[in-house]
Amino acid sequence: MKHVMNSLLFAVLLIALTACGSGGSEQQSEASDGAVELTLWTDWTEDRPENTAYKQTIEKFNQEHEDIKVTIEAIPHDQYETKLRTQAAGKQLPDMFRVWPGARLEPLAKGGATLPLDPIMDTWKDVIPESALKAYQYDGTQYAIPANISLTSLIYYRKDMVADAGFETFPKTYDELKALITALNDAGTTPIALGNKSIWPLQSVYISTIADRFTGSDFLPNVLSGEGTFENPLFVDSLAVIDEMTKLNAFNSDLNTIDESQARGKFIAGDTAMHFAGSWAIGPILDSIEDLDNIGVAPFPSFAGGEGDPSAIAGSAGGAIALSSQLEGEKQEAAFTFMKYFYSDPLYQELVKANIVVPVEVEVGDDVPAVYQEANALMQGGITPVYDATLSPELTDLINNGLQSITLGDMTPEELAKKMQEANESAQE
Repeated sequence: MKHVMNSLLFAVLLIALTACGSGGSEQQSEASDGAVELTLWTDWTEDRPENTAYKQTIEKFNQEHEDIKVTIEAIPHDQYETKLRTQAAGKQLPDMFRVWPGARLEPLAKGGATLPLDPIMDTWKDVIPESALKAYQYDGTQYAIPANISLTSLIYYRKDMVADAGFETFPKTYDELKALITALNDAGTTPIALGNKSIWPLQSVYISTIADRFTGSDFLPNVLSGEGTFENPLFVDSLAVIDEMTKLNAFNSDLNTIDESQARGKFIAGDTAMHFAGSWAIGPILDSIEDLDNIGVAPFPSFAGGEGDPSAIAGSAGGAIALSSQLEGEKQEAAFTFMKYFYSDPLYQELVKANIVVPVEVEVGDDVPAVYQEANALMQGGITPVYDATLSPELTDLINNGLQSITLGDMTPEELAKKMQEANESAQE
């Protein structure tokens, strides 16, 4: 009933807004000094390093382009998407607006609210990996460009502990990783710091990449469309990795009673040899560990028999701006000029200085920490879907709770796969 009422309210709102007049981009197209004026909606209200980089790049663009003026209208994050959807329904979108990938971009692109970027896509050919661009595609058409990448699956490790366990280089295969875990346990060192109290790390950090290593990236969309099954033996094998690592005593014993931050604290304190986490851990590690030369960053290992790309890592692309489909003539040309300027080396360089992972290869100075450089370089292997950004809330809850149950010995990988498949089939009925 709530869904029906919301739909009725949305329809009434759509009629009302449509009656208000033509598109907002038709209004105030020229600044008082004769420059073409473009309005950009964002949610950059917080004092965060990436927001500062975005705003400084736009300020520089305005200084270098007397014939174009980009004006930012910052809207609080909690209000932003509601306002965006409402204005899209009434064809009242601004000239440019911040967007998110996948299912959040789809209704805007499907509804014809966003302008295809086909005329300028050569700008990023062989510059941004297709896997990062794909996040902002709908039906094969590109509608926005990513500025940053949030990797969810990296392995941070202490080089001295790994070397003391007999490994000159970090393991590249799962069999080698298991050997390292065994050697660390034999030496009395806890191998991996894990904080799964909030139940998402095993899914987002571990399974998002491990399952892709086994199944390949077409697996999730195929299963969700009914063309595959979660009971696929390769997916079951990926769940079994968590079971096997638990039985190998790979994790701290309190893995289900501490959170992600507390687990990171164990690694930072030197209590464990490894910590599996996302790019969000780079900043805290840089801020808290004095001997950074002893910290390495590695990709997840490869798994024998896997069908996925062993160089890709789970992650999501962010920082994208889309253009209104109402843009025409000189305003469209001005917007294209802005996009080509904004998503270029100067912005990515500023993001690198803020230790933000970017989707392009950039030259960095000696002052940029090696921990960041190693993490950023791994992005060039491409990104794979993050499970909780792809699954429905119900399936996400199932896999989150199921993975925790596996670590407690209360569920088998086969049982979890079966429950997920049953829930997926019920949702499709």
